[in-house]
Amino acid sequence: MEEKKSGFMNFIEEKVSPLAAKVAGEKHLMAIRDGLAQIIPLVIVGSVFILLQALPIPGYDKFMKGIFGASYIIKLGYAINGTFSLIALVSVFTIAYNLARNYNQNGMSAGLLSLAAFVVLIPLTKDGAVPLNLLGSQGLFVAIIVSLITAHIYRFMITHDLYIKLPDAVPPNVTQSFVALFPGFAVVMFFLIIRWLVEWAGWGSVFSIVTKVIGGPLQAVGTGFWGGFIAVLVIHLFWIFGIHGANVVGSVMAPIWLAAADQNRLAFQAGKPIPNIIAQPFFDSMLWLGGSGILLGLAILVTFFAKSTQFRELGKVGFVPTIFTINEPFMFGIPVVLNPSILIPYLLAPLVNYNIVYWTTYFGIMPRVTGVLLPWTMPPFINGYLATNGSWMAVLVQVVCLLVSMAIYYPFFKIMDNQNLKQEQEQALAEKAS
Repeated sequence: MEEKKSGFMNFIEEKVSPLAAKVAGEKHLMAIRDGLAQIIPLVIVGSVFILLQALPIPGYDKFMKGIFGASYIIKLGYAINGTFSLIALVSVFTIAYNLARNYNQNGMSAGLLSLAAFVVLIPLTKDGAVPLNLLGSQGLFVAIIVSLITAHIYRFMITHDLYIKLPDAVPPNVTQSFVALFPGFAVVMFFLIIRWLVEWAGWGSVFSIVTKVIGGPLQAVGTGFWGGFIAVLVIHLFWIFGIHGANVVGSVMAPIWLAAADQNRLAFQAGKPIPNIIAQPFFDSMLWLGGSGILLGLAILVTFFAKSTQFRELGKVGFVPTIFTINEPFMFGIPVVLNPSILIPYLLAPLVNYNIVYWTTYFGIMPRVTGVLLPWTMPPFINGYLATNGSWMAVLVQVVCLLVSMAIYYPFFKIMDNQNLKQEQEQALAEKAS
């Protein structure tokens, strides 16, 4: 049995880990991951105003109407339009910025050109207005494509000296402005021609094409049961071998889950049925109790039930941070990383809990997440309550998940704790004998 484990571990370390590390360091995926991470504060701020629109407290609606009038929901919506409705518009800048920086190019210039190219593609309404929905989650996949192409056009022209060169005596800020002229013309012209061709062919707009061909199929897979299940499995397989699984998987899945969250948000605000079970808050607020691996369950066992000094001291240091989803003390203190003894429960606990959360939501036992994106450090139970607009059933499901994870971890924890205790006793006897 040990040989099989050793062979499996060697295979992962020699074959899978290098590939995963290569994927994690891929410039385009890094740019998407970092670009979307930079808009998270904007989304969290918008989520606060969604909560303020419908805070699940008795008498809250009457209180707010007494202060702000019957239109307080509309007035709070101005802030939501200024945050959620700019997801794509901001992402098209941040992703191009990060990709250009990954290639050691001027990120600001690439980001601004990407922003211009995105606006070039936007189909206006009949009265000439810009549709807000396309600046938000509905335009996110277009924003990703535009930003990646723009950064490459900019990089190509700069690396091939296709730009205006000014004397060294000219101030750098002026030089950079002129450097971006030719690449800027090329970027805008490229996307303008794309728009002309799409309109000439009678295909509507680039946004409708991307949604049907790319966005729709990706979202169908990413928000389905098996898409989420595989994502959870891969995240934890990577973590076992010291690779930040959430970063690797998030580079691919974050656009899908963020778009799904915004669809839920729009439906919730409109009083319509919420469409998606799987969305970003499904993981952040309902599933990751103590971070990846549902480590809060293991943290409770180590802190309150350990007999070995090593585990008891680790619990003193790591328990409180784990409540706030900062689980590195346990990841590297037990350790979880590269530890075959913890492999089975570390994979099993999140997969079992994923099924619990998914199917209780699917069968209507608990409501779907509303699309509110909360800070990832928010403690369990509070985040579940807020993410489902005040559902105590969601909190109960989290409690069940925590107890299940503790039950899964317990036998493995007990073995490791006894091993630590035996080593400590043997060391104490050896020191006493010497």
